[in-house]
Amino acid sequence: MHSATLVVAAGLLVICHGACAESWYRWKDDNGRSRVSHDHPPMGTPFVEFQMPDPTRWSNAPDMPAEIADETRVSPQKLFKLASQSVYWVLKSNSSGPLDSGAVVYGSAVAISEDLALTNCHVMAGAGEDAQIGSGDQGSVSQAILVAANYALDRCVIKSRDLQLHPIAGIRRADTLEVGESVYAIGNPSHFDRTLSDGLISGKRMIGEQRMLQTTAPISPGSSGGGLFDTRGNLVGITTSGLKNSQSINFAIPAEDFWK
Repeated sequence: MHSATLVVAAGLLVICHGACAESWYRWKDDNGRSRVSHDHPPMGTPFVEFQMPDPTRWSNAPDMPAEIADETRVSPQKLFKLASQSVYWVLKSNSSGPLDSGAVVYGSAVAISEDLALTNCHVMAGAGEDAQIGSGDQGSVSQAILVAANYALDRCVIKSRDLQLHPIAGIRRADTLEVGESVYAIGNPSHFDRTLSDGLISGKRMIGEQRMLQTTAPISPGSSGGGLFDTRGNLVGITTSGLKNSQSINFAIPAEDFWK
């Protein structure tokens, strides 16, 4: 059995968005990868049981942002200025004040329009029904409303009720990426707002039914739901997880897959 364990940004809480539908199980397989399933885990496997609604289809989805076609690479400094303003916190506030000591940051999200953002479902599960979206530079937060979800594949879309978001400039499809390309991750690891890290595309994998981009770009708890960007500033993936006790083995869901 592989000794590594998959770590994500948030624990799971029992929540309901509308009517609770059915039981789900979260557990780790023999390779240490986190799994979510309707089926009970194998005998003797530790698990968390939680209630979630059925997968919610994304109705009236906007067109996927077109790829930034300019082949000229931008500097890491310019890329950060271009892309970071589209990366937000997803949090649960325990008090009425904005982003004060009563706010607990659970993860990240990437805006694709002025009111929609992509994130991981395990981030939304951690934040619960009181999930909010916000950023440090704007100094304000808004209720984060779940508009689409596939819990088994960890793909969620949220809507900001009243905070205007800054959408990403473009999305690049995974089949155009090559192993060895440079990429940059931007998220909120360990409560550090909009942190930049760099690395390579180190693999393109199928893990169960989910396509994954493997990357050496460092991510940590809090990075889940953040963005993985190419050298032109295109969003290529949503950073999701990494293998604990392993060297730079991290994963992102291809951004385009959220439109499936």
